[in-house]
Formats: sequence, structure tokens, C-alpha cells
Amino acid sequence: MTGSDTRGRAARWISGLAVLALAGGAAALGIALPRADVAATGATEVDVPAGTTSLVCPGPLTLPEESDAGGSAFSRVPVDPVQRISAVDLSGGSAATLTPLGGAASALSGGSATLRDLSAPAVLSAPAQDGQAARIVGTTSAVTTDGDLRGLAAGSCTTAASDVWLVGGSTELESTADLVLVNPGVTTAQVSLTMWGPAGAVDLSTSADVLVAPQSSRTVVLPGVAAEQRRIVVHAQASGGQVSAYLQDSLLDGLTPRGTDLVTAGTAPADEQIVPGLMLQQTAVDDPDAAQLRLVAPGDTAATVSVTLVGPDGEVPLAGAQDLTLDPGIVTDLSLGGLPAGPYTAVVQADHPVVAGASLAREGKAGEQDSVPRMDRTWAASTGTGGGVAARPAGADARLMLSVLAADDAAVSTPADTPSPTPTQGQLPTDDETATGPTVEVTVRTYGARGLLGEHQVSVGVGSTDRVDLADLDADTTAVEVVAPEGVRIAWSLFTWTTVDDGDLIAVVSPVSDPGGASTVRVRPADRAGLG
Repeated sequence: MTGSDTRGRAARWISGLAVLALAGGAAALGIALPRADVAATGATEVDVPAGTTSLVCPGPLTLPEESDAGGSAFSRVPVDPVQRISAVDLSGGSAATLTPLGGAASALSGGSATLRDLSAPAVLSAPAQDGQAARIVGTTSAVTTDGDLRGLAAGSCTTAASDVWLVGGSTELESTADLVLVNPGVTTAQVSLTMWGPAGAVDLSTSADVLVAPQSSRTVVLPGVAAEQRRIVVHAQASGGQVSAYLQDSLLDGLTPRGTDLVTAGTAPADEQIVPGLMLQQTAVDDPDAAQLRLVAPGDTAATVSVTLVGPDGEVPLAGAQDLTLDPGIVTDLSLGGLPAGPYTAVVQADHPVVAGASLAREGKAGEQDSVPRMDRTWAASTGTGGGVAARPAGADARLMLSVLAADDAAVSTPADTPSPTPTQGQLPTDDETATGPTVEVTVRTYGARGLLGEHQVSVGVGSTDRVDLADLDADTTAVEVVAPEGVRIAWSLFTWTTVDDGDLIAVVSPVSDPGGASTVRVRPADRAGLG
């Protein structure tokens, strides 16, 4: 055998090993590689068993530095936040663990667990079972009843990624925007940050590139590097490893708390963006505390957008947001005031890629030292369409906000008393919430400490949004799964709240996609592996 033959055979062996390594990595990361014409490419499809499922849960709130304002007895956080991670193994297994970075793992006893007294972000993980990816879900929540951080802050545990978009927050005076980067991996991640504001791209100077060590987190205080940006959008790109990222957003009006929440990852730039979970109150269009839809076209080209709100009575075009031009890089807020109170999903159509998010507010009572009423705010991220899972924040009530955006004829059931066979903007009568147009039956499964609690059929009108309190399905619900019927396009989130003495505290929790079973990759023979 010649040296050339030996090198050629070695190269082919190395090439095969590289393909297998890639396949294993794809399975571990939950990547679904697209199918192709196998015969045309000369590839063979190979089933790769699912690996360990890992989710990163946001960590504790960052407490503000104490101040002497108001005298020595003044405390900016007079009560400690009640911070917890709620985790559920929907598969009913006992191998799932919840591990704070730098801490010890805790097993999910009986398939669920609550981690209290958070000291760091945590990793929720579980190995595959019988060749199927583990089905786990978790949510971090913090309830603070007084002080600068008053509010309900919540965010789902999500997979780490190399590309994260955060739509929400502000670096104006009296605003807090702490960007938290979490690296759950075993290699250092280099994260490049890009930020946009009301005037376009923002210079982050030396903070544009951040190194995050393995199994650790880094916090970038954005007001310190990009102050006085009333509206912001942040893009984090990781290389060398994957990261999870979120913003802690807090606002004050003098000494009066005006809300705290976590801005969590939304979908990447696209010609369509969908923001569910908008439980609107009746407000005037020009009310400064009305709900807002935030948009930016992050590329070099202006985008023309049209916004539709899918509500309880059908689809409503947002006034002033039809064929609206977004200049490239300019972060824009659109008021959602003027709409009737109720559940909505915002649908943004654009001719160039945009990103989107929305904010909601709830006014409470003024405290003894407050000149204006207290308020809590929350950010709703853009999501994909389809089914998924979400965990209810510990200690909070939750409402499923479910929209049917479109449905094939075969998936639609039409009630016998329907006055018209086609959906209209008035699908729901004014004095009754019983659907009178074409409807779709959506399966909703509820989970608790005992595992699967029940399976329910929720009827939703086509082109409308419905709301269902989880307590009305099962009082002990800690997690919910929504199954998208075939031929039906749905969007959903959890609107959550807790009531305290001076008002309601609110948060929107986005669902995460449910991992599937074994993944399939394509393997084809190669004569070279990049060797000379």
C-alpha cells in the first residue's frame, strides 16, 4: 500500500468521523437539518438519536445600589424580591435536573421542582428517553411588592443560541437596562453586541465585544455605555460558544416605581412578525401609558410595514400603521391605545425584514411618598407560530392567550347557529363570548406536580383571539402545552399576573417549541477532508 493510498483512506475516515460529529452536535443542540433530494445529492439519510435537552433559565434581578436619598432610613428595595424558577418534566421522568451556574444540581422530584433564593442563572437539563428528546419546560419569576424593582418579572427557560434579538427597554435617566449574557457551555463565548435607538445604530464603544467564560454570566449595564436612548433594540451574536441573553428593564418616575420586567429573546428579522399575549385595557391613543408596539428595520434598507391586531372580534388594522415606512435602524414605538379592551395578537407584515416586541402597563395606587400612581409594565416578545409549552410563574395566575391566524377548510368546524359561513370582524356578538363564525378546536394539555392533569379542547374563532384562565382548566396547573391542529396557524403566550395591595403586577411568558424525537441528518461519502 502506497503512502498516497494510506493518506486517502485516512482522509475518508476523518471525513466520516466529522460527519458523525456534526450529526451528534446537531442532535444535542436540537437542530432540525432541512431535508433535500437525497438521490440528487448522493446522500444517505441517517437517524441520529436525540441527546440531552438543555435550557437556560434567567437568573435573579440585579439590585440597584443603595442611595442616601430621602434620609438614612430610605431603602431603594425595602422588601426582598421573591425569586423562583419553576421547572416541569412533561415526560414524567425523574432524570431532569436544575443546576445554578457554579452550584449543585437539584433533581426534579416527581417531575417538577421549584428553585428558590436564586443566586445565578440556572440550566434545566434532561437526557433523552427511549430515543426521544426530553420534554422539559421552566420559567424564572421575581415578585417585588415595593421599591425600585416593584413588579412581576418573568421569562421562559430557553435554549442557548448564537443569535439573540431583544426588543425592549430604555437607557434614559431613571431607567435600568442590564443586559445579562449567560454561557452554559464548556468553551468561552465571544459575544458581539449591536444596538439601535431612536436615532439609529448606537456606538457601544469598547463594550461592543464581550467575552463570557464557560459556565458563567456577564452583565453589561447599557446606560453606562449608551445613555439617553429612550427606545432600544439589542442584537447579540456569539462565536466560540452559544449564549442565552435577556435584559432587566426597570423604570422610575422620581421615587415612584413604574415597572420591572425581563426582556426575553424574540424571533430573528423577518418579513412577518407576530407578537401574542397582549391583554389590552381601554386607553386613549395618546395616553403615554398605553400599550406600545416596538419595531425596527435593522438592515440598510427602509421597510414598509402594515400592522393588524387579531382580537376577540376579529382582525383590526392598526390606525396609522398601514403602509408605514420605517427608516433603517430607527427604533419606532406605535401606540396600541384606542382599541377595545381584550386579548390581542399583533401581526406585522413588511417588505423587508424587521423585528418587533410590545409593552403593556397596569396602573396601581400611589404610595405615601409617591406623587403619581405606581405602575407595572411587561414586555411581550415576538414568537413563531405553532404549538409549544410554557410554565406558569410560581405564585402567579396565568391566562392562555390563543389566536387562530388562519385555517384550512378541512380543519374548520362551523357551529350550527352561525349566521354567516365566512369569518367577519364581528365574529363574537357584543353580549356573548360564544363564537358565531368558523371555529377551530385546539388541544390544550395541562401539567402539574402529578404529571399530566388533563387534555382540553378549546374552541377559537378563525381570525380571532381567545383567552382561557389556566385555573379554569385545572386549578393545579404549573405548565401548559398547546397542540397546533394540522392545517391551522396559531400563535399564543401566557399573560400572567398577581394582585398586591397597591395594584396588579403583570408579565407575559412566551412559549418554547417542544423538542421532537430523533433527528435525521444527511451523510454522503467524501474523498477529502480539507487535507493537502
